[in-house]
Amino acid sequence: MVIFGALMNGLEAFVGGLLGLLFKSRVSDEMGDFLLKGQGLCVVLVGVQGMTGKADISVVTLALAIGAALGFVIDIDGAVRRLGDWVQAKLDALLAGSKRFGSFSEGFVAATLFTCTGAMAIVGSLESGLSLQHGTLIAKGVIDLVVCIPMAATMGIGVPFCGVSLLVYESLLSLAASAVGPLLTDAVIAQMSVTGSLLLFAVGTNLMGITNIKVANLLPAAFMPVVLVPLMSMVTSLA
Repeated sequence: MVIFGALMNGLEAFVGGLLGLLFKSRVSDEMGDFLLKGQGLCVVLVGVQGMTGKADISVVTLALAIGAALGFVIDIDGAVRRLGDWVQAKLDALLAGSKRFGSFSEGFVAATLFTCTGAMAIVGSLESGLSLQHGTLIAKGVIDLVVCIPMAATMGIGVPFCGVSLLVYESLLSLAASAVGPLLTDAVIAQMSVTGSLLLFAVGTNLMGITNIKVANLLPAAFMPVVLVPLMSMVTSLA
């Protein structure tokens, strides 16, 4: 099944979020903030490791410029937050305004950005779609499970539901890869991985409180190499 890896990854993230909620009452705000910054360091490490791959700086730079402009116009960050706020309103009504489980929007957005960006999400989804090899996504799921525990303990009930976003996102990538496999050359995948890892680095610095980048608005950049790599090759051949 093409989406098996995405299904497992989403389930692992969801379980991690649920475990975090179980410990929420035992985690103080100060401890939660400290744990979250520690996980931010881990996210930065994963991003740096992904950025060590072979990269064409011109492609990555163009991908970020074009992708950022597109994401800004669409305002993906705003759409995700509006979805989170809508669910929060429904939960507040259901729980009679109780804030026991925290802000849905905050946790949902942060966890979705962490789990859906980076090289492992992109490469793993492509592997699932192209060769039905799901090992990368399942291994990524273990990381997501571990990171979602302190995130949920700190940010609340929105964190487990990143598993739904993850399932949809990676399933769409896997299905797209199986449909347009010939277009995804090794060079394209390499540039997508590096660009995605750069975005994951930004997620990590956000978690540590160093930056406040709307990473969701940068997501289109991770897919720009699909167009830019063939285009750059064509220009180079004509020069």
